[in-house]
Amino acid sequence: MQQDALGQTIDMDSFRPNIRDPLVDRLIGPGKEFELETVDVGGHPRQVFKGAPRNLAGLYRKAEAFADRTLVVQDDTRITFAEGFARAASLAKHLREHFGFREGTVVAVVTSNRWEWVIALMAITAAGGIAALVNSRGVAEEMLRAMDTVSCEVAILDAERDDIISAERPDPAWPRIVIGAPQAPLREGRDADFAALSAPRPGVEFEPLDLDPSAGAVILYTSGTTGFPKGALISHGAIAHSATLSRFMGALQDTRYEEETGETLPDDCRSMATPLVILGPMFHLGGLVPVFRAVSVGTTIHIMSKWNVDIAFDMIETIGMSRLSFVPAMLWDMFRSPRATPETMGTICYMMNGAAPLNPELVAEIRRRMPNCLIATTYGQTEDTAWTTSNSGRTYVENPDTVGWACPTIDVAIRRDDGSEADPGEPGEVWVASACLMNGYYNNPEATSEALRDGWLASGDIGVFDENGLLRIVDRKKNMVISGGENIYCAEVERVLGGMPGVREAIAYGKPDERLGERLAATLVVEDGAAPGEDDVKAYCKQHLAIYKVPREVNSRTDPLPRTATGKVDRGRFLKSVREKD
Repeated sequence: MQQDALGQTIDMDSFRPNIRDPLVDRLIGPGKEFELETVDVGGHPRQVFKGAPRNLAGLYRKAEAFADRTLVVQDDTRITFAEGFARAASLAKHLREHFGFREGTVVAVVTSNRWEWVIALMAITAAGGIAALVNSRGVAEEMLRAMDTVSCEVAILDAERDDIISAERPDPAWPRIVIGAPQAPLREGRDADFAALSAPRPGVEFEPLDLDPSAGAVILYTSGTTGFPKGALISHGAIAHSATLSRFMGALQDTRYEEETGETLPDDCRSMATPLVILGPMFHLGGLVPVFRAVSVGTTIHIMSKWNVDIAFDMIETIGMSRLSFVPAMLWDMFRSPRATPETMGTICYMMNGAAPLNPELVAEIRRRMPNCLIATTYGQTEDTAWTTSNSGRTYVENPDTVGWACPTIDVAIRRDDGSEADPGEPGEVWVASACLMNGYYNNPEATSEALRDGWLASGDIGVFDENGLLRIVDRKKNMVISGGENIYCAEVERVLGGMPGVREAIAYGKPDERLGERLAATLVVEDGAAPGEDDVKAYCKQHLAIYKVPREVNSRTDPLPRTATGKVDRGRFLKSVREKD
């Protein structure tokens, strides 16, 4: 028996082993490419892939073999791996010599999606610093709060972000390294031009420091759907392992595709060969992990500066974008484009979703218009560097309300509030243990002690395992509505509402009620002219939910729900607007 960080007594040996995806054993085992071994991570035994890089230096050394390949493409800019490493080497040298840079220095990276972001990330992490990847879509107040939260010492900004921040803070304490021509002049002796600092220099070699896997590499900000974002410090080891696990999951999906379709996957559709296309924000896990995976296997990173449905179709048609990672809103846009022909959409053999649950209508449309496309969903968090569970193919279509089996090397448990393990079929908090866990929240020991408990991450999500070992996320713990003494999980109600014809998405939430404590309300996002009546909504819910889970108040709108930069519904902003109206 042990006590966790909050003083709770927990029997860590009582966790039941996870049921894994049945295809995993084909790829993992002695002598196979993805053989496992057990290593010590923070005093806890963790499984990793034998022979895989254990830090980013190891990953970069693997990538040096791809010197002549194209590393990144954006518009008319094409940079090879050799040039990318040369630019990162030059930038790293300047950081050390002129900006007081040392191991552990926090450098804020505040840019839109662009090739310079990749160079900055490699330079900072190779030199032993920590790259704080700031949400570049925020207003000045939000970006500055993120930078101040982690006490950044240097900032790399594009000119647009620099202009926004400089208007709010004209003379920041940290030096600015600016991409492009900013309105605020560079301060002599303090600030610098990114292009000049990253220009390749003869004799300056890319020599990444071989740091301990526990050393901090990147700060990622939590989505902030219910409060201010926190900075999660992700280590070299966590990123390196996540990149290798991403490679494994790609191989697993290749195997599943051939298993379920009976067709041999074309070479240009295999996970190792397909170019990476960045559709979402790079400052999120959906940019970070795929970038490091692409670097580790030598595939090209194609950067879309901002989401544009026509550019997405251009990429499908010109570079063979056969594997698509997306958020639901992107796919809605694509399906409604005249370019979404059966021939074009038919070239996509694999679609991965991870930011938000798929609307049942959207799943049905994918199956109807892309019958040979394998659909997958992944559940993970910033705090566990993307990977917890995954579900794909026939299993996903037959169990669309689940997020799948625990990924290899990941241990998942369901715990009650008293720390004991829940019975199968009993909801509880999802706990995760793996080599991918964050070190903690930067400059926030209190929040760290609440989230990390004796080597496990208490995720804050409520989940339940079914008899086949598939995990279903019931709701965020903080989103639960208690009405008349009954616990109502909003995500469950939202899944049901999302299945109504004409409903694009839905959000359920609690409102104060004198008699019940809280009453359940829901807002539906509908197509123009398709708003169902309140009585129809309640009647539909009664067919699928217990009576106490049926919303007592129903509202409709055609405008989409507010979202964070990572594609998740911004519950905090939405609920604030509801309170202001009330």
